[in-house]
Amino acid sequence: MFPRTIHNLEAHACISAMQKFCRRGQEREAMEIAVELGHTSKSFASWVTNRLQIISHEDMGLAAPEVITLVRTCCEQAKEVYDQAKPGDWRLIVGTAICAICRANKSREGVHFGASIGLRSQLEDYVPTIPDWVHDQHTIKGKAKGRGIDYFREVSAILSPAPAKKDAYEDEAYRLWKLRETREAGAKGKKEKGQDSGSGTKERGVKKLF
Repeated sequence: MFPRTIHNLEAHACISAMQKFCRRGQEREAMEIAVELGHTSKSFASWVTNRLQIISHEDMGLAAPEVITLVRTCCEQAKEVYDQAKPGDWRLIVGTAICAICRANKSREGVHFGASIGLRSQLEDYVPTIPDWVHDQHTIKGKAKGRGIDYFREVSAILSPAPAKKDAYEDEAYRLWKLRETREAGAKGKKEKGQDSGSGTKERGVKKLF
């Protein structure tokens, strides 16, 4: 049987209630539940901090990305200081995380995004499409097509949304990448030519032996 809390509450109901209170911005109620679990045992205290990190993505995400970082830091610190006999520091840090979550802008877009893409793969065997323009010098197909740095700059390096202005180092970087590409191609050509020449010499030598 799964353990109950220090005041005999059902633990799974507690963790679910904490998240729902956080969603509605009810920080006091969320903290009361967190304390109930944290005072029960170290494993329940870890359950609280693990769930708070999930909540920060599930119910906020890009609506408050800075809070995701704060919550993670708080939860790591809370795990480090936990002492069931002296839980004050743990409560302090967990309280910061809960208040940050409850007061933050909310969004469940991340959950919907992950489910829409992930479940389509799992349930419907969806296979993603790789368009031809993706293939540049970094793929086997792109190399076979002879797509080099010029193609990369014109197609592969397109950014959306585009930067407000061109950066000061772009032209110089592409000039040098082009120079490297040209030199590498030249070195490869010389190497292949040398191998062909060596092969011919070996064949002539074999003929002389026989």
